[in-house]
Amino acid sequence: MKRKLQDISPATTSYEMGLKRVLLSANESGCSITQVAVIELKAGEHSAKHIHPDLQDLFFVLDGEINITIDGKLHHCQKEDFVLVEHLKAYELHAITDVRMLAMGCVVETQRTKLYPMLLEPNLHTKVWGSNRLTQWKQLPPQDHIGESWEVSAVENAPSIIANGTWAGYTLTEVISQMPEAVLGKAVAKQHANQLPILVKLIDTNDNLSIQVHPDNAMAERVHNQRGKSEMWYVIDAQPGASIYAGFQEELTPEQYTQKVEDGTILDALAKHEVHAGDVFYLPAGRIHAIGKGVLLAEVQQTSDLTYRIYDYHRLDLNGQPRELHTQLATEALDYTVYKEYRNTYKDTIDTANACLDTEHFSVRVVSLQHPMHRNMVSYDSFVISTCMQGSCTIRIRSTQDQVELREGFSCLIPAAIADYDIIPQGEGAKLLESYINNKPQNSFRRMISQFLHWSHS
Repeated sequence: MKRKLQDISPATTSYEMGLKRVLLSANESGCSITQVAVIELKAGEHSAKHIHPDLQDLFFVLDGEINITIDGKLHHCQKEDFVLVEHLKAYELHAITDVRMLAMGCVVETQRTKLYPMLLEPNLHTKVWGSNRLTQWKQLPPQDHIGESWEVSAVENAPSIIANGTWAGYTLTEVISQMPEAVLGKAVAKQHANQLPILVKLIDTNDNLSIQVHPDNAMAERVHNQRGKSEMWYVIDAQPGASIYAGFQEELTPEQYTQKVEDGTILDALAKHEVHAGDVFYLPAGRIHAIGKGVLLAEVQQTSDLTYRIYDYHRLDLNGQPRELHTQLATEALDYTVYKEYRNTYKDTIDTANACLDTEHFSVRVVSLQHPMHRNMVSYDSFVISTCMQGSCTIRIRSTQDQVELREGFSCLIPAAIADYDIIPQGEGAKLLESYINNKPQNSFRRMISQFLHWSHS
């Protein structure tokens, strides 16, 4: 086979800049080379950050000068320089002058390290206040008293199980232990000791939940040698008049709180909020709260199962026994401050990743789609959890073209190393909840200001 470069039509690159002329494609090579191409870049063009989980990129500079940054280290390259970018390494291209490069991709032949959007098996939990709505919504076999679906979990006694691909049948915990940095992100793996720091649930209430509070990291570490628990709620659906409790509406001392729990008047001191689809509440550790009857919501929380139950309407569990209360522990954990507002406000704009919440524990975006959207999340150095709350969509990874169909009521985890993807809504559109850890350095100050504004207006 013989070809002249000038006879090959230029095509756009995956870097969203410049042009390439493919000399040899994977189909033609018959081996593990994805393609051989000549890339032409204009001076000043700068690619987004890339990570390839299952191939190595090789560049040979034919003409010009270019900076190639690999895992934060800058390499200034000129004519006849050769650069190898190993798989799972993050890299960016920045053309200093007009540049021509020979580029080749080589597949790394290790199926057991393959990464892709991971769907999860149903992880259902029975509760005294549950019903069969979650199984109906997910189109699963009927099951009564299901109160929670742990969508993406690495909790020790209830981890999610991978439902698709080469990792099918493995627990999410097992996959993370094999490739913590590639799945979680390097910063997340370092900060959280190779553990998934977020637990995402769907919750359906057929009755009022107990009044409860969660300890912060300091108290949880001291008392239980565990993490604390801050969480947020996104209301997916609510029956007319349905409500939740979040925070106090009157100032109480610890002694007054204890007395109100003992005499059954604690509800009088709580702030009650009627809720509707789309409402968001942030519940930092220490904030008293409860979900009322008739609410379907998504919960994003720190990976922790620590809950102090304060008041439970004298209810019995499924075995007919009184449920345990933790009144005294809650006394220490509670934030007794009364705030002006407990509901979070945000814009829900179509075809936008709407900033819903940014905290030190997690960031959440509401993504409402009618048209395909590109999401390049590589610079956040974090996994992304996508929960489909309405409609259905396809999530397609740009580097590998692996894709999954995500339907209403289900979630998937997108590993950090491949978090550059397209969301393609089906039918009349889709609404997703995206959860991740925001490690972008330039956003630290913005996140601090966002939290300050939340508390100052609360």
